[in-house]
Amino acid sequence: QMSKVNILWMYDDLLDLYGDWGNLLAVTKGLDAMGIPWEIDHKSLGDQPDFSRYQMIYIGPGKARNLAEAAKDLACQKQAVLDAVERGVVFLATGNSRLLFGKSFTGADGQQIPGIGLFDYTGEETGNVFISDVLAHPIFAPETASYGFINRTAHIHGNDRDPLFTVVKGAGDGEIAGESHEGNLYRNFFGTWQLGPLLVKNPEILKELLRRLVGEAFRDWNTTAEELALKLTLNELQ
Repeated sequence: QMSKVNILWMYDDLLDLYGDWGNLLAVTKGLDAMGIPWEIDHKSLGDQPDFSRYQMIYIGPGKARNLAEAAKDLACQKQAVLDAVERGVVFLATGNSRLLFGKSFTGADGQQIPGIGLFDYTGEETGNVFISDVLAHPIFAPETASYGFINRTAHIHGNDRDPLFTVVKGAGDGEIAGESHEGNLYRNFFGTWQLGPLLVKNPEILKELLRRLVGEAFRDWNTTAEELALKLTLNELQ
């Protein structure tokens, strides 16, 4: 039995669009089902959290100008974040917060903003809204179908390693039909454009994240209702 899972929600006041914090609700509901206590800390600009205290770190999507502010703040903590990833801390970065983890991204004003360089990709804020349903298979469970929703105004270029999904229908990391990968899974870092919130809709992805989070303390629980909801959505898409 684990003593407690400490979760850090970064930039909750800046980066929280589309109800994506529902991902954390799904995580805490799963922990409750396993009888594992948890606590969520909120940290934002200038806080410089002690990353060694946390088993999971969550960052959601936000408006372009807010993301630029978060990027400047995160750059000051670059090494601590990279070390946490290498230690196997579970990260979930959804929507445009992925831009924080590449080499750099160009803001809406054309200004180049450094990322922390966990991945080699670069990002670009275009201002053009791009929307797509996504039918995919997670890399760790190739036989499992997943559903996601993308709504973005930014692109990622050159993301060619450690994908999280193989895309069957809808947009991958590019916007060309047939581009087959989306997101990143490196160690226990999960990054994806998919919003809506991903873990609520996809019980298998939630359970994989929780297995990595709690290790041997993991216990399966009943997600029949969630699986049925996913099946209905997938049937509509197909």
